[in-house]
Amino acid sequence: MKAHLLRIKKNSSSAKASHPGRICKLLAAVAFLAMGTHGAVAQTSVTVPDLTASSGFTGVYASSARTYQLIIDDTLLTSLNGKYLTSIAFRLPSNATSSWPATDATFASYEVYLSNGVEPPNRQLDFTANVVGTQTQVRSGALVVPAGALTSGSDPNAFSHVINFNTPYLYNGTNLVVEIRHTGNDINSSRSTNSTGTSTAGYGTLYTACWQGTAGVVQGNFSFIRINSVDALGVKSVDLDAGMTVYPNPVKDVLHIRSATDIVEFTIFNYVGQKILVQSADSGLQKLEVAHLPTGNYILQTLDKGGNSVSTRFIKE
Repeated sequence: MKAHLLRIKKNSSSAKASHPGRICKLLAAVAFLAMGTHGAVAQTSVTVPDLTASSGFTGVYASSARTYQLIIDDTLLTSLNGKYLTSIAFRLPSNATSSWPATDATFASYEVYLSNGVEPPNRQLDFTANVVGTQTQVRSGALVVPAGALTSGSDPNAFSHVINFNTPYLYNGTNLVVEIRHTGNDINSSRSTNSTGTSTAGYGTLYTACWQGTAGVVQGNFSFIRINSVDALGVKSVDLDAGMTVYPNPVKDVLHIRSATDIVEFTIFNYVGQKILVQSADSGLQKLEVAHLPTGNYILQTLDKGGNSVSTRFIKE
């Protein structure tokens, strides 16, 4: 579908892929692609629940290890249906007197899993029992929260620190389970986030939460969460430029590229702009082995003999 295509204007001022102007354009393309192809309408965010409450809950940014599970009824997420979920964010309570953290806080491991879930009234104090189907890990690795990333001074405070996913998650209109597992931070400083208490309207019927520290799983307050998304991709092939096509898309093993020009190099970036693969193009053989890539969205940049580059997205199944 052409609506999901970003076409980058050719730059023939240099034949070198490392030219500073090319790098700037590529970084701009990566940022734009991460938001969606044609700008303002491509990104959708939902805050759950959509109300005001002043409670706090220490879980998302606790100094010690936590598993925190949020279950959200599908009726609160209708505007996200058919979109890729790309990140989540939390905010400080309105009574916070200063931003957090005072210095950079590093979580050695910060994992996020998404899945379908039971109806909120059927939640059990058993993480596994609340998951329907298979959990998808959308984030792994360390998480660094920069000093002052969570801001204060507003009512409500802003969702000022975004936790990006390594792999976007296609949401198909079901109840949603967001499960966070982390090892605690290195500054020994816990910070509560704005949340609803268990007696707040909607808790237990439209949304619910449970958590675990060093003891068993217990019921917990529900931290206000902002879920960010971009429009879904799902085309079978994508026209890049006159006489140029990539297929199949989504792809499992081999991505083929047809071009009227002589491509000399392929570069693949992940959804947050990290370079994953650079490969020279063999004459007449324009294909990429991508079976080893994790499931998710990627950006393919091609470079031809004249120094012209074009970028587009593809999905690895």
